[in-house]
Amino acid sequence: MKLKNFYFIFFSTIILLSSCESNRWEADVSNIEADLNLKRFDLKLSELSSKPFNEEGWSELQKEYPVFSRLYVEGIMQFGRSGDAESIYTFNRFLNDKDINELLDEVKKRYPQGSLNDIENRLTQAFKLYKYHFPNRTIPELRTFISAFTFSTVAADSLLGIGLDMYLGGDFELYPKIGIPQYKFKHFSKEYMHSDALKAWLMTEFETAGAKNLLEQMVEQGKILYLLNAFMSDTEDHIFMNYSKEELEWCESNEAEIWFHFIEMELLHTSDNNKIKKYLGDAPFVAGFPEGSPGRVGQWIGWQIVDAYMEKNKNVSLAQLMKTQNADLILQQSKYKPQR
Repeated sequence: MKLKNFYFIFFSTIILLSSCESNRWEADVSNIEADLNLKRFDLKLSELSSKPFNEEGWSELQKEYPVFSRLYVEGIMQFGRSGDAESIYTFNRFLNDKDINELLDEVKKRYPQGSLNDIENRLTQAFKLYKYHFPNRTIPELRTFISAFTFSTVAADSLLGIGLDMYLGGDFELYPKIGIPQYKFKHFSKEYMHSDALKAWLMTEFETAGAKNLLEQMVEQGKILYLLNAFMSDTEDHIFMNYSKEELEWCESNEAEIWFHFIEMELLHTSDNNKIKKYLGDAPFVAGFPEGSPGRVGQWIGWQIVDAYMEKNKNVSLAQLMKTQNADLILQQSKYKPQR
């Protein structure tokens, strides 16, 4: 009986320690302001599509969305210079296009007003943690839009946008019809939305310039994935990678084989763009790997390297991690070497 009680206490302690470790970057953020001010630009487009769009309509749109309207016209849709007669004419044709109206209706049906409160709440909590660890960084305002299947997310200045037409579900019939590969659109669903949005912002905030070899790009991507996990610890890991659970399980089961493939083929310091794209780019599988391999396995290995580095260097803050640009040093100090 005593042994049983001891086992229970010991087991409970392990659970408690594991829980604390898994929430290593949690903090009291109750006093941190993070007003994302979510606005549904897509619903505004639906409203405008019910009447001819002219200079008056543009003035109305610009008044309500002074910054995002310009970003939308010039950057996302590339209609021309915002406010010009030509761009207004193009915008009018866009809003009165039958297919665009059907798409706006579908988005409104899938995501009616109020249906994104959970996404806003999750992102708000994540951005509070982000602000806690990076107090001098900007917290963006959130906008939703459609881009006729061009952008899932956009990040610019103080705005973060989510393209809702890229989150209509893996069964949405138009995705295959317009030529989007199945390996991409099978993850076009709401459960990936919050992670994709934060990832887009972090990649913009911590973008580094200059030519990079494979290892440097792996570690750079790994840092972003590590931050995602730090700020959204209640999200399952496969979401951060835009994987299914089965795809992540494949990576975990083949971790050593992936790593030693990089070592034996002397790939870590290659600057060959084709090779880098093969292991980091989006793809249905990696050629030469066993059946079931997902694309972007190099990003996942980069995450494991960064995770191992932070485990070995518990005094390193998130801010210090992002400032450390020496990928070889991170790999060396991580002592990363999965067992075969």
